[in-house]
Formats: sequence, structure tokens, C-alpha cells
Amino acid sequence: MMNDQIPAEMKLPEMKDEDYVNFMVWHRGLAVPAARNMDDPEVQRGKELFNQMGCAYCHRPSWQTGDDMFTDPAGFFADGDPRLPRYPNQKIWPYSDYIQHKLHMENDIRTGWCRTTPLWGRGLSAICTGRSDRLHDCRAQTVIEAIMWHGNAQSDARRTVEKFRELPKKDRDAVVKFIDAI
Repeated sequence: MMNDQIPAEMKLPEMKDEDYVNFMVWHRGLAVPAARNMDDPEVQRGKELFNQMGCAYCHRPSWQTGDDMFTDPAGFFADGDPRLPRYPNQKIWPYSDYIQHKLHMENDIRTGWCRTTPLWGRGLSAICTGRSDRLHDCRAQTVIEAIMWHGNAQSDARRTVEKFRELPKKDRDAVVKFIDAI
């Protein structure tokens, strides 16, 4: 539907330039999801197991961001516009390598390739949205289900899933608690 075909009562007011600048300042300043309960011994045990099993190979814990040289392809903001905050060279903890890996999940429209979903903040999902959608395509409803979806016989993550399955329930619960904490 073209803008001139939208009934007047459904039209949103146009955004003023000042509103757009304020929105961009707000958007660039959004905080990353905060990790929770990291001092809990069970969370610490889960973190240790997460690393030992090889999960951190793809769900890489931390990254160092770059120089934050924001460039606006639309040309609204000039390069280096002083109105926009900069956050250069920050250490972040997304738990992802942002790379596509072959997981060979059943019914996957991407022919088995999946981008490593960042795990930070996933434990807040149920609190904030009432849902615990997991994986790159939100097909899993729990952490354990997401882990199990990695386990196709041809998957790059198969051995890691096997290690998880071999853990005692207490340790599997600790891994889940860690993932929900990050």
C-alpha cells in the first residue's frame, strides 16, 4: 500500500530530524544484556563444562570491538558526526563467533548452514517476552532442546552434543544455568 493510500487515522506523524538524531543516540547507547549470577558456584561449574565440551569454539565468549567509525550510507550523518556517541574498542561477551557452521538440522531451509546465535541475554528472553525461543531460527523452546538440535550425525557440533549427553544430570543442569546466566 502506498503512503497516499493509507487512511489518515492510520498514518504516523513524520519523524523530525531532531527526533531521528535522538533515536540514533538512544539506539547506539543501548546496553548489552547483563550477565547474571556469575558468582554462583553452579553457574561457574556450567561455564567450566561449557568450555571443556567445546561449546566455546563456536560460541566464542568475548570480542574486542573496533574503532567505531560510524558511516551513514544514507548520508544523514556526516562521518564523525559529534552528535552520535562512540563506543570504540570495547570488550563484549556475546558468546558467538558470528560464523555459519554446518549443523545439518532437519527441515532447515538453509541447507544445514546456521549462523552461531549470540547467547548473551538469551536467559532474559522468557522474562522479557514470555518465550524462550532458541537457535538461529527459534525452533527450540529450551536450552537443552537447542543443544540437542546441534547433534545431527553430520553436524560440526556432534561431538560436543555427545559430551553434553554423557554428563550427569547435575552437570547438564549447571551448563543450562550458565547459558541462562550469560
